[in-house]
Amino acid sequence: MVRQLSARNTITLPAKVLKEIGSKPGDFFEIEHDGTCIILVPKAIEDKLTDLEWEKLGKLSKEKGKVYTNAKDAKEHLKGLINEI
Repeated sequence: MVRQLSARNTITLPAKVLKEIGSKPGDFFEIEHDGTCIILVPKAIEDKLTDLEWEKLGKLSKEKGKVYTNAKDAKEHLKGLINEI
């Protein structure tokens, strides 16, 4: 398969290829190169918190916790709480 690099320096990956490796929209990739080849490596992104940070987050969630109907709003709320740790 051949794809052209756009004026915005993007390349669209074929859906067939992404399906074969089990990727979906929103997934992350580490980008590497060996001097001649560009290598995309699927990556799971996880935030790592210490036990103390989890404890502080638990206390904050009891004080400032809310119920959300969608994940996006909940994630934004959690990001704000993490900044208070």
